[in-house]
Amino acid sequence: MQILIPDSWLREFIETNATPKQIQETLSLCGPSVERLYKKGNDYVYDIEVTTNRVDMMSVIGIARECLAILPRFGYKTKFKIRNSKFEIKTAGKVDYLNVKVDKNLCFRFSAVLIENIKVGESPKIIRDRLELCGLRVLNNVIDISNYLMLEMGQPVHTFDYDKISGHKMILRESKKGEKITTLDNKEFNLPGGDIVIEDGSEKLIDLCGIMGGHNSAVDENTKNVLLFVQVYEPTHIRKTSMGLAHRTSAAILFEKGLSTENVLPTLQKGIKMFGGTKEAVLDILNVKEEIKIVKLKKLDLGIEIKQIEIKNILNSLGFQVKGSQVTVPWWRKPDINISEDLAEEVARIYGYHNLPSVLMSGPLPKPHYDKTFYWESKIKSALSHWGFTESYTYSLVDKDTGLKLKNPLSSEWTYLRTNLANSHLKIIDENLGRIPELNFFEIANVYIPHEELHLILSTTNKDYSRLKGIIEALLLKIGVTTEIKIVEHSDCLTCEINLQKILQLATTIKKYTPISKFSPIIEDINITLTESYDSLIAKIKSISPLIKNIEFIEKYGDKLTLRITYHDNNRQLSNEDIASVREILIDTDFQKS
Repeated sequence: MQILIPDSWLREFIETNATPKQIQETLSLCGPSVERLYKKGNDYVYDIEVTTNRVDMMSVIGIARECLAILPRFGYKTKFKIRNSKFEIKTAGKVDYLNVKVDKNLCFRFSAVLIENIKVGESPKIIRDRLELCGLRVLNNVIDISNYLMLEMGQPVHTFDYDKISGHKMILRESKKGEKITTLDNKEFNLPGGDIVIEDGSEKLIDLCGIMGGHNSAVDENTKNVLLFVQVYEPTHIRKTSMGLAHRTSAAILFEKGLSTENVLPTLQKGIKMFGGTKEAVLDILNVKEEIKIVKLKKLDLGIEIKQIEIKNILNSLGFQVKGSQVTVPWWRKPDINISEDLAEEVARIYGYHNLPSVLMSGPLPKPHYDKTFYWESKIKSALSHWGFTESYTYSLVDKDTGLKLKNPLSSEWTYLRTNLANSHLKIIDENLGRIPELNFFEIANVYIPHEELHLILSTTNKDYSRLKGIIEALLLKIGVTTEIKIVEHSDCLTCEINLQKILQLATTIKKYTPISKFSPIIEDINITLTESYDSLIAKIKSISPLIKNIEFIEKYGDKLTLRITYHDNNRQLSNEDIASVREILIDTDFQKS
């Protein structure tokens, strides 16, 4: 995941003498990779790539924690700025302004607060500037605060127009199949069922939880009262809904990683401050209390001896508490720290991989593993690319097929494991026909019938049969295999699907030597009417005489084929009389119709 963080925002949490360039270099060495640092206006922006397992770093405060641990290792004075913690919020399990019913298996923490007498308008300049630097569109002060909190705290926040919630009632439950909801971006979704939703007192859906709020409860210019809403949802449901509906939002990406309930109230407190305060108590329902996670630290094997005091200091700087070999994991690291090796990785990266000794392996080199399939795949792809074909990638899952059906498909479009590649390619051609003058593409992929098999398919909108046949024959010649091929004519294209797995069992780089005969062949072209499949016709022609050594396709016009016949005998020189009887059979009308 890529995040953008302004330098000025980061320095609200840390005090350091490191320059933006030095922060970029040190973070990239020991922490998240800062892909780019650029200046915009009077500020610098860090373009940071965060690995998918580090949800704690997907925020300003998360990157600040990394700076606090890493920068001092390079001699830069760095300390965490103490935030004003005097303001405390009141919490209650029940409040007068909101009646709720929550499925505790779907929502681990449900928290909300009413903020009255809001005037919707433009956000303060500092908020607008920072959101724009982070690549977000500025809308109004209410929505902007929600986005600001998510970027700063790493906790998604939602705001409702309180007066649009019928009966001031919320029921958090699983959706039923066929229920519909229109989200804030005016997209209507027909829910498959099992999604986390909220309905109000009139039984209308007002929130597709963890993904996006409902349009019918959205804040607008007439909003007077806002319900500030901060939750932690069961991550599997969020992932399934987001992928199934193909609606990927920043909130969904965070929720599906598994957020901590510990971050809810700090985020709410910050939000209340930004809105100017409230006289109401915070509704706080904690359904799942997080347990303290303790991981045993085993002896580190990093190729270098690191003193125990340094190991302790490194882990402490990251927020861990070390007591002997027992390490208490901070709440923001619980998703990705589970075993001793995870702790070893943390010590190694902060110590600096660049500081670990580089030692060449001793002993004999391992024998290289020769993967025959991989080798020939590479050869085939290279050859077809040079011959004007583009490699394509299509989904293994399809909506209609006779293959294996999934028990829990994410979507009705991805229900079956495909049994062929042709249907996927025909769909591509159907969608792109007329946009591109000529389509020539191939794919190497697995099919399931029901066992897994590797297939190769070539597809072209060029209806020149001889061209495609020549390319396939040249390809087979390259891998040293002779086999029958079947080209299928469709209304708009030609396709040829080959069981590559079987062919590659015969593939060889060893060229077979065939002595040159001292007797020359006789080669002639004949015209034949095609009344059956091409493969059947070729087999029938070859059965006429052992003197027929090769049949080459030249061209096709209507139902007429031009074939080049090669006659040869290794023991004698053939004459015209020797092949006259064979020729008579080939041009005989009854033979061609039989």
